[in-house]
Amino acid sequence: MVNRVLIRLKVVQLFYSYLLSKSDFKVEMPVETSSPDRRYSYSAYAELLLLILELSGVNVTKTVSKIQGLSDPEKLRFYRTNFSEALRENADIRRLIDDNAERMRSFDPIILPLIERLRSMPAYRTFVKAKRSQATPSDEIDFWTAALRMMFKMPEVIDILRTNPDFTERGFDSAQKMLLATLGGYGDSRNLLVNSRKDLKRSLDEAYALYHWLLWLPVEIVRAEEARLDANANKYLPTEEDLHPDRRFVDSKLVDILARHDELSRYFEQQGINWHEDLAIIPRLSEMVIQSEPYRKFMAEPGEKTLEQEAELWRTLFRQIILPSDDLAEALENKSIFWNDDLEVMSSFALKTIKRLAVDPDESLQPEFKDDEDAAFGSKLFNAVVANADSFRTYIDEFVNTRKWDAERVALMDIVILETALAEAITFPNIPLTVTANEYVEIANWYSTSRSGGFINGMFASISDKLFAEGKLLKTFTSK
Repeated sequence: MVNRVLIRLKVVQLFYSYLLSKSDFKVEMPVETSSPDRRYSYSAYAELLLLILELSGVNVTKTVSKIQGLSDPEKLRFYRTNFSEALRENADIRRLIDDNAERMRSFDPIILPLIERLRSMPAYRTFVKAKRSQATPSDEIDFWTAALRMMFKMPEVIDILRTNPDFTERGFDSAQKMLLATLGGYGDSRNLLVNSRKDLKRSLDEAYALYHWLLWLPVEIVRAEEARLDANANKYLPTEEDLHPDRRFVDSKLVDILARHDELSRYFEQQGINWHEDLAIIPRLSEMVIQSEPYRKFMAEPGEKTLEQEAELWRTLFRQIILPSDDLAEALENKSIFWNDDLEVMSSFALKTIKRLAVDPDESLQPEFKDDEDAAFGSKLFNAVVANADSFRTYIDEFVNTRKWDAERVALMDIVILETALAEAITFPNIPLTVTANEYVEIANWYSTSRSGGFINGMFASISDKLFAEGKLLKTFTSK
C-alpha cells in the first residue's frame, strides 16, 4: 500500500538531506612541504591510525599479528569493529599499510600490553555494555577517542614515535588533532547514516499513518455536523428545521462502517492518536463540506442513499473540498513534516478503500506493504545509493564533461535523482530500465527544474549502456 512510487520519493528526499548534512569521513593524505612539523605530523598520524587497526585485529605489519596470537581475540569488544572495518576497506588506508608495514613492526612489543591497558579503561567497560548489535557509531568513536587520549600520554608509545628522526613536539600535537578529527568525521557521518535509515522507516510508517488519518476524517466531520444539529435543536427558540433536520448525511451508513471498522479503530487505539487534538480543524472542514456544492446536490436529491452514493459523495468531497484545503495542509504539517508530500499518494489509497468498503463493508484495510519485497525495497535502495554514490558521480561527471555541460551548474537534486535511479538499476535487476527511467523522470519533473526530466532520461540511458558494456549491469533498454 505504501507503494514503490512513494518509496522512491522518500529515498530521494532522504538521500538529498543526507548529502547536505554529512561531514565527509576522510583519511588525511601527505602533502609536499618543507615544514618539519607538517612532515612529522602526518607520519605520526598515519602510525597511530594504523595502530588502531592493529589493535582491532587487522594485520598491518604483514607478519604474524600479535592480537591474532591471543586465545580469544573475538571476545575483545574492539576486535574488528565497524570503524576498523571501514578503515581497512578505505583505499587510502590500504596504501598506508603498504607504505608503513615495516615501520609498524616497531609497535609489536607493546601491542599486548596496550590491549590490557585498553581493557582496564572505564571507556572499555562502557563500550562492553553496548551489545554489538545495538552499539551506535557514537559508542565506538567514544571508546577509540578515550583510547587515543590515553595512548597520547603513554611513554612506551611516545618512545616509539620518537624513533622517527623527523619527530617534533608540535608535529606530534598536530597529529593528535588530525586523528581526533578523523574519528569525529567518521562518527558524524555514521551517526547521520544510521539516523537517515531510521528516518526512512519512520517516514514510511508515517505515510501509512496518514492513510488511517484520512479514512477517519469523515467520521470526525460527521460527528462535528451532528453536534451542530444537536445544538440547533436545543436552542432557546428552535425552528422546525432545527427540530427535524435532514439527517441523511450524519446517519451515513458508510461513515458508520468506518467508525466501527475493527482495523481502523484498533490502529488509533494502539497508536494513541486521534483528531481530537485538532479542535479547530474539524469544525472548519465540516463547515466547508456543508457549504459545498457536492453536499448541497447530494442533499437535494430525495430518498434514502445507497452505500455507493455515499462513497461517491465522500470521494468527491475529498477531491474538491478537503484535500485542497489550506486548513488541512496546515494541520497535517503540524502533525508530521512528511505528510504534505505524502498526501497525493496516500489520499488515492484512502479513496480506493472508501470505494471498496461501499461494495464490501468487511473489506480489510490496505497493508502497509504489498509484500516482504516491497517492505525491504526502500532500505535496500537507500543503502545501495549511499554505498555507490561516489562511483556513480564519476560516471555522471564523465558524461557531463563529454557533452560539454557545466558540471558546476547541474543541480544537486538532479545528481541525487540520477544516482538513485542508477542504484535501483543495479540493485533490482528484475525492474525494467524503462520503468526505472520513467519513475525518476517523474520525480525530477516534480522536484527539480523544468529541464531536469530530459537530463535524467538522457544521462540514465547513456550511463546504463556504459555499465552494461562493463558488465556491471545485466540489462539494457533494448533487453527483452
